[in-house]
Amino acid sequence: MNHLEIKHLRMIRSIAETGNMTRSADRLFLSQSALSQQLKDIESKLKVDLFFRTRRKMILTTTGKELLQTAEHVIEALEDAELEIAKRAAGDRGELKVGTQCIFCYKWLPRVMKLFQGKFPNIEFEIGNSEDLARELETKKFDLIITAAPSPDDNYTFLPLFKDQMVCILPENHPFSTQPCIHLQDFRKVNLISHAEKGKNRFYQSVLKPRGIEPKRLMTVGQPHAIIEMVASEFGVGVFPRWAVQDSLTATGIIARPITRNGLPITWHAAFLRNTNIPVFQDEFINIVSKLNLTTIS
Repeated sequence: MNHLEIKHLRMIRSIAETGNMTRSADRLFLSQSALSQQLKDIESKLKVDLFFRTRRKMILTTTGKELLQTAEHVIEALEDAELEIAKRAAGDRGELKVGTQCIFCYKWLPRVMKLFQGKFPNIEFEIGNSEDLARELETKKFDLIITAAPSPDDNYTFLPLFKDQMVCILPENHPFSTQPCIHLQDFRKVNLISHAEKGKNRFYQSVLKPRGIEPKRLMTVGQPHAIIEMVASEFGVGVFPRWAVQDSLTATGIIARPITRNGLPITWHAAFLRNTNIPVFQDEFINIVSKLNLTTIS
């Protein structure tokens, strides 16, 4: 009666997580019809329904919930075993050089490095600031680069890691503090304090400049904490990921407002050369970063 296979367990977990056959099929690289047939077949063999079908969502039955718990344990154990085998095959030796185009990454990188080195204690780990993604990957200065600027270049692979929401930080008594959001045109009236000069400031280059918007002044201050202090002292405003300043909002007398009514989302990616053999420890580093819960990082 060996009906269940690992593909069925992955299917159950995926449908339970998405609640949707279409999204689950995309995640599993299957057509929706193939996924529906797979679910129908296993329910028929087990002679029990695993999901309630509603118009909006797939909901686990009691049996489905019990099987999901088993699926999660089995899949986790299998992935751990595969990782251990891959580590042994690779000799558990090597070097990982990571570049980052996000100065704010240093807030969570120590946590990632600790988790990574706990799994790969013999891997040499280097990290540095990235300014020219193409050149640095081609010359092997970095094995992968964390960037928010993916390109359609076929020479590179860009894997999404996590999403940010950029916000404008300003003194709590600023004239814009009563607004629910900061409009792009508002930046004409303020000093923008940045960690990078105009030519390297992505917010200015990709958002303001194409719209012909020039801040009253762009002040360059290299360190995030110094920018926060400058904003609190009413020298101007700054643009940060929300998670990067969340713990500073009450302590320093600054507030954060969304940029535009719809917000300003940004997705960080891991970039690396497409046609290269990726070592298991690089895959695991990407996996650790993609599972970050930024709301818990202080």
